[in-house]
Amino acid sequence: MNILKLGYVGNAFSSTGCKPDKNIRLSSYNREKLLSTVKSNLTCIKKTLQFNQENHLLFYRIADFIPFASHPVSLPLEEILDFFQHELQNIGAYIRKHDLRISMHPGQYTIINSPKEEVVNKSIQELLYDTLVLDRMGLDTTAKVQLHVGGVYGDKTAAMERFVKNYLRLPDNIQKRLVIENDDRLFDLQNCLTIHKEIDIPVVFDVFHHSIKNNNETVVQALQLAQETWTETKDGILMLDWSSNQPNAKLGRHANSIDLNRFRAFIQSTKAMNFDIMLEIRDKEQSALKAIRVLLDNE
Repeated sequence: MNILKLGYVGNAFSSTGCKPDKNIRLSSYNREKLLSTVKSNLTCIKKTLQFNQENHLLFYRIADFIPFASHPVSLPLEEILDFFQHELQNIGAYIRKHDLRISMHPGQYTIINSPKEEVVNKSIQELLYDTLVLDRMGLDTTAKVQLHVGGVYGDKTAAMERFVKNYLRLPDNIQKRLVIENDDRLFDLQNCLTIHKEIDIPVVFDVFHHSIKNNNETVVQALQLAQETWTETKDGILMLDWSSNQPNAKLGRHANSIDLNRFRAFIQSTKAMNFDIMLEIRDKEQSALKAIRVLLDNE
């Protein structure tokens, strides 16, 4: 087993005392308040990365840290990024120095296969925001922007074709970073693989989603299929999302805390495979600290 990196999503508030995704009210939006909030968020991102590096948590999904970045009220994105160019370069240098891996994941309303052109255009702006942040940090294309395929809209085949068509509209710098993941309701791994065959987009494998929606592939079989969509020289190794269902909760609800027995069993069953693990657990770094101990004990 050669699992190089493990991490979590968003913030480590209980450990660092800060959240890197503080927002502001739209009604009180102004340039001074925006720049103050972004500066605070970037300071917290750096603090969080330092905590992660000190605790062997080398994979991190950065939350959106520029409030209303793609909203019409916003200052031009390039202007904001120019203002914080030094901070972004400093964060990027720290990431490269310590060989951390970074990803971003726009929200549920970023849907490039929507039949509504307005939604597609807004989604492209969201993807551009994430991509430009990673570009300004000076990170290579192993730093990915992760996206769901989108909606079905009554015709799954047409929805997948529309994803391909709109992907081909994207600027090259977005295409180089974009990856898709299987979900638990609409687009399973095989659907994602079909899209991959059309446009060569890497497929993130979500273990939890696969446990809910699949085509009877075992986890190891599914991992092997997803792994084949990644070109290590430009994409890095496979990114994998891991969680489990919260006990006694509705199917599909991510666990509040890691189930270590389930996690150990997963690690044992995939010993021969290489991937980086993103934990999608609600208590974030607290579960990641427990999980990294499991990995270190299995080395």
